[in-house]
Amino acid sequence: MGSLLFPWAEVAAEERSYFVIPAVATSKNDGTDVGVIVPYIFADDEGRVTQIVAPMYIHNEFVGSRATINFFRYPARGEQIKLIASITEKTERRFQLDAQKLFLDGGRYSLEGNVGFFKNGTARFFGLGNQTSVNQETNYTDRELLGFITGGLYVGPGRRVTWTERLRNVEIQVGAVPNIPFTQSVFPAIKGTGGATVWGHKLAFLDDTRDDTLTPTVGSYFTMFAELAQSLTADTNTVFSRYGFDYRILLPNATKRYTFVFRAKFDATVGGAEIPFFERSSLGGQTTLRGFGVGRFVDNHALVISAEERIQLFHLKVFGTVAELEMAPFLDVGKVTDTFRYRALSQYEANPGIGFRAIARPNVVARVDVATGNEGRAIFAGLDFPF
Repeated sequence: MGSLLFPWAEVAAEERSYFVIPAVATSKNDGTDVGVIVPYIFADDEGRVTQIVAPMYIHNEFVGSRATINFFRYPARGEQIKLIASITEKTERRFQLDAQKLFLDGGRYSLEGNVGFFKNGTARFFGLGNQTSVNQETNYTDRELLGFITGGLYVGPGRRVTWTERLRNVEIQVGAVPNIPFTQSVFPAIKGTGGATVWGHKLAFLDDTRDDTLTPTVGSYFTMFAELAQSLTADTNTVFSRYGFDYRILLPNATKRYTFVFRAKFDATVGGAEIPFFERSSLGGQTTLRGFGVGRFVDNHALVISAEERIQLFHLKVFGTVAELEMAPFLDVGKVTDTFRYRALSQYEANPGIGFRAIARPNVVARVDVATGNEGRAIFAGLDFPF
């Protein structure tokens, strides 16, 4: 999904507007997308965005035409409902429903949930490890049925302890990309290439001082978690654990025109060779190493450090809404490994890049990030910040 963020037209009542966004993107895994997004934005009398309905049409070089409806609703502060449904000419399907209510019972509790089904025909796997070659590239269709529910207890301002139950069913099917070998044929000995069902139980702590969760300008975010999970499938029947943390901080200057953003994220998977490959730690894609495709590097542990300077270029009034346009040069550095005991300071991948974002606070972000790694250039676009 991609966008060049210049509206073409609007026809609307005072509380509703729409505009047309050309959608052009290319990524390592998904190939080239060309199409259009038409977001309808609804606001209340005070100008607060309460609902976004965004139909889109995309033509992808691998899977053909795709029709998608995106629905976002923001009933009140801390409440969100998100529905995404799409159908593609070849292979791919998607249905996702997310809901969250962060302030229950006067702000003592939170509740979040998700159910979804999707088929991604352009998924890639290169084997395990940080030194896998591009010549090992394989393709598969990632068919997943998944869901989770998270309950939280506030233990202080912005601080929560959460418990999550998740269920994930994965099938590895023949991919949609021509002339790339099927993952199951090349890596039959890797656990998970025959699919698996995973049930996980996660305990986490969250400390969030940011001024907003979707479009923050200042503050910090920290979470750490421990999860015990079990593969319920016969040929991968194993118990394993996952641990990690994610730290982010936003440091604006006095005018808030320049904001330095730093992020460090670590994931560890413990449990031996029986862990399905898609449950291991991975790097690549629009939120980690942006110079590589999603899931380019897979192993037991993953560490990524990112920094970007978000620079406000100018403000633009678009149909009654003030939008900020910003530029963000960035650098991502990371690696996956089976252990950090050896070569802890070597064999890292690095990709510099630059991002362009259009922001209508508090609920709308559209972005394009362009990054260069040692395997070439990648372009990612989305409707949120990368972190």
